[in-house]
Amino acid sequence: MTKLTYKALDKVLARDPSPGPVPMYEHGIDYPVIAEIMGYTDPIDLSQRSGLLEFWRRWINFYDQMGYPYVSVEMSPKFPTLNMLAGKSASDTVTRGYVNENEGVIKTLDDARDPALWKSADDVFDYALFDDILKLVPPHMKAVGGASGGPFEHATFLMGLVPFCLAIYEEPETVDVLLESISTRLDGIAERLVKREKLGIYRFGDDLGYKSNTMISVDMLKQYIFPWQKKIVGTVHKAGKKFLLHSCGQLKDVMDILIDDVGIDAKHSFEDVILPVERAKALWGDRVAIIGGIDVDFLCRADEAAIKKRTIEVLKKCSEGGGYAVGSGNTITSYMPPKNYLAMTEAVKEFNGVKG
Repeated sequence: MTKLTYKALDKVLARDPSPGPVPMYEHGIDYPVIAEIMGYTDPIDLSQRSGLLEFWRRWINFYDQMGYPYVSVEMSPKFPTLNMLAGKSASDTVTRGYVNENEGVIKTLDDARDPALWKSADDVFDYALFDDILKLVPPHMKAVGGASGGPFEHATFLMGLVPFCLAIYEEPETVDVLLESISTRLDGIAERLVKREKLGIYRFGDDLGYKSNTMISVDMLKQYIFPWQKKIVGTVHKAGKKFLLHSCGQLKDVMDILIDDVGIDAKHSFEDVILPVERAKALWGDRVAIIGGIDVDFLCRADEAAIKKRTIEVLKKCSEGGGYAVGSGNTITSYMPPKNYLAMTEAVKEFNGVKG
């Protein structure tokens, strides 16, 4: 099987309409799915750097073997410790961390200003580990990613969503200082990482919505969040690279702002109950690349025949005119049957005329 090169994904973000195979894209793939498909049975010690690099070696090898022209590489910045909750559902195979929406480590204006809590842009990210990961990426691929999380996510993680929303009204200076502390560092990380030749596209996730609306009002997003997103995207563009935004939720009221003002080049994360990906392509596909969109809930519950049928339907509609990469609406989760994920990838190969 002839492998796609990174140029196939670069072509998508350029919205090049010329014919060619549609590349696959995933924001992430939970390791249990990778392990089952690849036959990995031995554990990895993630507390050791050698273990971390082995994890990334397996991660990159999976993306390569499955035919992705890139690999997803994101690492967390070293912000003040998050107040996390842990949980595991009956259908899941991994314990997940959940942000405590009612409380965070940043509680006051003094906390937001405390220099002891905030590392400099040089020290707030493990650049050496990131570079070691990039060395593992094969020549025909590049990385998509950077520092995980955007200004809104990190602010609500560090304060808790409820205190953050209250502070907008009661302590707006705290919100301003907190967002500056976060975003100047995110921008500094981006400025450093985009110089890496092996990092093709810069990306972070900044979930802004629920199923029915944005988490805070459009006016508040325009005042507090979008200027910082725009600054980071500008830094990426200044280096001659493109920016991909992963953002969940109902964003119909802010998509024009994200495209025309913030300046994103691609949008990922779609749910059928919010907006089917075909509709998103019709609405915005002439101005921004549309990524993914095979609904995760559908992928978890449907049978293989239905998944193949749906994937082909989406490809036929969304590939027209270019600017589309196919994959799940969010992430390949550990509770998704691997055979269902493979049904989607097999349908993509069929559509692209790939044998083997």
